[in-house]
Amino acid sequence: MKKLFLATTAVVALSAGSVSAADMAVKARPFAPPPPACAQFGGFYLGANAGWGYHDHTWNDRDAWSSENSGDLQRSNVRTDKTGFIGGVQGGYNWQTGCTVFGIEADYSWASIKSSALETDGDVGIDTDSLLIENRLRGIGTVKARTGVVVDNLLLYVTGGFAYGNFRRTATQTDLTPPAASEIFESSKTKWGWTAGFGTEWAINQNWSIKSEVLYARFEKDEVTFTCTVFCANEQKRFEYHDSVWSTKIGLNYRFNTGPVMAKY
Repeated sequence: MKKLFLATTAVVALSAGSVSAADMAVKARPFAPPPPACAQFGGFYLGANAGWGYHDHTWNDRDAWSSENSGDLQRSNVRTDKTGFIGGVQGGYNWQTGCTVFGIEADYSWASIKSSALETDGDVGIDTDSLLIENRLRGIGTVKARTGVVVDNLLLYVTGGFAYGNFRRTATQTDLTPPAASEIFESSKTKWGWTAGFGTEWAINQNWSIKSEVLYARFEKDEVTFTCTVFCANEQKRFEYHDSVWSTKIGLNYRFNTGPVMAKY
């Protein structure tokens, strides 16, 4: 009887040890990491964009050049504005922590937005004196930071930084009274400024995303000097220019990442 009791006790102890070891194995098994709560936008990316731009330009006549030929033509400033197509490329890098994104981006858009304004002295026929102001936006670029949050697969962000644009300007004064005469001033310049705006980016899959963005860019005023020889005798005349651009664009980005990108539910 004693031997039977000892044998039974040994079997129970072995069984308890086996169950305990199995429990420990189950507890020691690592859990799989949870799926991401939002899309992942981290890493390098490149893309292309297209959209619409609005260019607002003001020409200031600092030394009354427009009145050298006709006092009725004097214009201290002339404002022009125009909209047109823009398109270009962009690239950048994002850092992402959880569902918060911080990044840097550079882009450049080619443009051919030409605005003009014709001012006259009010006379008709051969007595007409006129002033034609023309300005063309040939391209605009930005280097900016952006920060935002990801909701599911959509990044919502604000952005701001530096802007630069290339402008070509022409001022033409004409007198049709015989013998007719005209004087033309032309210049081309790249101007620096600042930009700010907001946008969205939607992750289609692991690598591709669609973005939309609205930006405002304001450029430094610049002053140029030229020598008037037709309507005045070798006098120095100064012009001052002010430029700003609104743009709205959509684009397609390719992200060079290998991790999970889509939010899971």
